[in-house]
Amino acid sequence: MNEIKGNSLKWAMGIGFVCLVLLIGVSRFIMKVHFPTDILAGFALGAAYSLILFKLYKFLGSRCFE
Repeated sequence: MNEIKGNSLKWAMGIGFVCLVLLIGVSRFIMKVHFPTDILAGFALGAAYSLILFKLYKFLGSRCFE
């Protein structure tokens, strides 16, 4: 995200992506394709995976990603 200038654009993109994920989860439930527990588990796994990658990126810093 270093290429994106400005904090407000980063926040807007982050909020947009979170809304997209939530809307997809809700649509899966409304269309009765998945059980609510499946959707919640997917949200939890996605959040955990994202947090791990974020922490790994912060830990390794610019040593590996330049």
